[in-house]
Amino acid sequence: MKTEGWLFDLYPKPGHMVLWLKRRDGRCVRLVDEWTPRIHIAGNFTDLIELAARPELHDRYSFVERFERPGDPSQSKVLEVSVSSDREAVALAQRIQRFAAYGSKYRPYDVDIPSSQMYLYQKGLFPLAYVEAEDCEDHIVWHLLDSSESTDYEVPSFRTAELTISTKASKRIPAMNDPIDAITITIGNEERQIDSGSEIEKLLNLVEAFNEFDPDIIRTDDGDSFIFPYLARRASEHGILQNLVLGRENSPLRVFEVTGRSYFSYGRIYYRSTSAHLMGRLHLDYSNSFIDSDCGLEGLIEVARTCVIPLQRASRSTIGTSMSSLQICHAIRRGALIPWSKSQPEDFKDGNHILLADRGGFIYEPKFGIHDSVGEVDFSSLYPTIMLKRNLSGETVNCRCCPDSPDRVPEVGFHICRRRQGIVPASLEVLLKKRAKYKRWKNEAKDPPARMRYDQRQAALKWILVCS
Repeated sequence: MKTEGWLFDLYPKPGHMVLWLKRRDGRCVRLVDEWTPRIHIAGNFTDLIELAARPELHDRYSFVERFERPGDPSQSKVLEVSVSSDREAVALAQRIQRFAAYGSKYRPYDVDIPSSQMYLYQKGLFPLAYVEAEDCEDHIVWHLLDSSESTDYEVPSFRTAELTISTKASKRIPAMNDPIDAITITIGNEERQIDSGSEIEKLLNLVEAFNEFDPDIIRTDDGDSFIFPYLARRASEHGILQNLVLGRENSPLRVFEVTGRSYFSYGRIYYRSTSAHLMGRLHLDYSNSFIDSDCGLEGLIEVARTCVIPLQRASRSTIGTSMSSLQICHAIRRGALIPWSKSQPEDFKDGNHILLADRGGFIYEPKFGIHDSVGEVDFSSLYPTIMLKRNLSGETVNCRCCPDSPDRVPEVGFHICRRRQGIVPASLEVLLKKRAKYKRWKNEAKDPPARMRYDQRQAALKWILVCS
């Protein structure tokens, strides 16, 4: 059986990947592909044979050839081990490291890459790709009818719902223990308010409304940090959590009431809530999505397609995470392994060399006073363009294969590879080409919606290029 449509959601289950296609007729189709994530262990071949003989790895390993580093001249034989989940991948890698007393005897790879992303990398797919899926009993044969480099792609017509909650708050700030006052669902011009009956009736009416409206995208404000954890808590309090099914998968809403995480970026500390994913639907939270709130749905789709990162994850990720996804995709499709923790040291530099190589940009001090006839010069994507044109990447600078390369870094004399394009410039090339095209189309467009669409797409790519 063959089905055509847009790949808009995927998530792992033990032993397989669940995928949802949005067909042209508006229906959503659930597909199941037999697939398991795998980690890789590098090391001395004798040590790997010894490791493979351990009972923990019985019947779930094989030996394969991969590039341990992107710049390696040849592939190495490594141990490939199947795992049931992302959590088991990390636990197994930690156990293997303990076998070697945390030495360098075993080097784990491909450990902390989310399964949904790894599936996309390995299958040559990307979010919202238009595909033909051939269901062959326990596995799917994919026929890609689209390209992540395309700029004139078609976006399916999504049914989008806005979900808001009001509580009978006992204090100024709503709390998890406050009873539900009203639940409002809005799709286009149609609004349904659930404000009568007991809490149990309100929650069950919400499930009924989701089944009736069958939205593809759920938009919320504070859905990750409050709305969905609150709904799960109220349902749990009344013993009906198993009935709170809001996704297309027949499983109840599962939200962990944790504090999220804080991270440091560009001199500031940011807080990000735990994500509330709805299986088979896309939950987009305005308050927990930088790209979506700044560049709209068009910008978010552009990032997800180009950087090969699932929509719900892309909406909540930093721009650095999206850029890393694109680079990891290029590396894996070239047969390279992704280190769990970076252990490759920099080349040795003496004090004078460090001062010369690691200095920042030079800033000219302005002349004080009032000036006229002042001009401004702006470079379009200066640093990404330099990295692309000069083939600058971690594996191309001071590569092993081209020590006599005439391409040199000014002043410090580092040689640049001439045999192969690096992962970083390969990743930047598609971003720069697409953004240039969107900027041109934006200036040429006479239709305001088209102009906005191209502007949102180029702005999203600009943000990704910032972290290059």
